[in-house]
Amino acid sequence: MKIIADIVLSTILIATTAVVVRAQDDVNNNNYGAADNSPRNRGYGFLMLEEPVSPKNAAMGSVGTALGGYGFRYYNPVQPFFSSTNTSYASAEFGRMPGDVNRGGFETAALFPDWFSAVSFFSSAVDYQTSDERGPGATASSGTTVGALSVGYIRDNVAAGIDISMVEDRIWVSSNYTAIALSVGIGYKFLDDKLNLGAAWMNAAAWSRGFAADESRWHDGRVPMFARAGAAWSDTQWSLPYTVAADLAYRDEDGTLSIPIGLEVNVLPYISLRIGKRIGWENEVVSLGIGFNIDRLTFDAAFTPTVFVDDYEMKWSMGFSYNMGGRKKAAPESVKDVKNVFLPEKESAPIKKDSVPPEEEDVPDVIEEEVPPADESELTEE
Repeated sequence: MKIIADIVLSTILIATTAVVVRAQDDVNNNNYGAADNSPRNRGYGFLMLEEPVSPKNAAMGSVGTALGGYGFRYYNPVQPFFSSTNTSYASAEFGRMPGDVNRGGFETAALFPDWFSAVSFFSSAVDYQTSDERGPGATASSGTTVGALSVGYIRDNVAAGIDISMVEDRIWVSSNYTAIALSVGIGYKFLDDKLNLGAAWMNAAAWSRGFAADESRWHDGRVPMFARAGAAWSDTQWSLPYTVAADLAYRDEDGTLSIPIGLEVNVLPYISLRIGKRIGWENEVVSLGIGFNIDRLTFDAAFTPTVFVDDYEMKWSMGFSYNMGGRKKAAPESVKDVKNVFLPEKESAPIKKDSVPPEEEDVPDVIEEEVPPADESELTEE
C-alpha cells in the first residue's frame, strides 16, 4: 500500500496524467465538476500548488522555509525577510515539466525597515488531444493560475507574515475550479545572520468551489495543505562561501512527510553550484543547479530528473532576479537624541576678549639713542 500511495502521490504532483484523464472523463461522460469531496481526497485538487518554484530553491531539493530567494507562496510567507542582501527584488521564471507542461511567472517584493510586502503570479498549461466515441477530437488545453499577496512585520531579527492566494484550475471548457487560501509563517535570524530558522503553515485555511457537485457553492478543502519547518546555515569553508539547508514538510491530507535538503557553494564570486534531494518524493531522483550573479542581476537554472515507473524525463526551470537596493534601518531615537545633544549645529557667536587667552603684547621696540664718543681732550681735562 505504501508503494501504491507513493506512486499515486508522485503521479498527481506532475498533474498531466490526472488532468488528461479527468478532462476526457468529463467530455465522455458529460459529468462536469462532480467529485468526491471527502477529507481524504480533498487535497488532490489544484495539483500544481505542490510544484516548487524558484530555480535556486528547486535546485537545492525544494528547500526554502528558512532560505532566501523568491517563492513565498510555496515555501514561507516571510521568505523576503531571509534575503541575504536585505534587498527589494523583481524576478521572472519559466520552465517545463514532464508531460510538456509549460510554466512561468514573476514575483516582486519590497522590503522596508519594519515591514515588507510581496506579489507573485504563476501559471502552468498543457495541451492535449480530446477524444470521444467517434475518435480523436479537437486539441484542448488545461491550466492553473495562481496569484498571491504577502505582507509581514519585521522586528529586529524576527519576522511574521501572512499570505493570501487566489487559484484557478481550468480544464478546457468542461470544468473551472477556483480557490482562496491563507498561509502564515515566521522567521528568525541569529548568530550574526549565519543561522536562519523558519516555520510555515501553507494553505492553512482554504475555500474552493467547482470540485463539488454543486459548483456554485464555496466549500472547505481540495487545496493541498503543508506544515513546514526548516533551518539554513551560511558560512565559509576553505575560502568558499556556502549554504546548507533542510526542511520538514508534512502533507496534512495523507500524512506524507518529505525532507528536502540542499547545498549551495559559491565557487567564484559570481558563480554558485547547487545540489539537493527531496527525500520522500520518490519520483524525483536528484536536483542540480547553477547560478550566475553579475552586479545586481542574477540568473538561476535548475534541473531535476523524474521517473514514472521506467520512464525518465527532465524537469527544468530558469529565472532572472534583479536586486533593487537594500533596506535601511532607521536610526533609533536614542541615537538621534545623542546626536542632537553632542552635535549641535554650528553658529557664529561673538568672541569675547576675556575668553581668548592672553598672548604676548606687541611692545614697541625701544630705540636706543646713539651716544657720541667723548673727545679725548675732555677726558684728559677731567
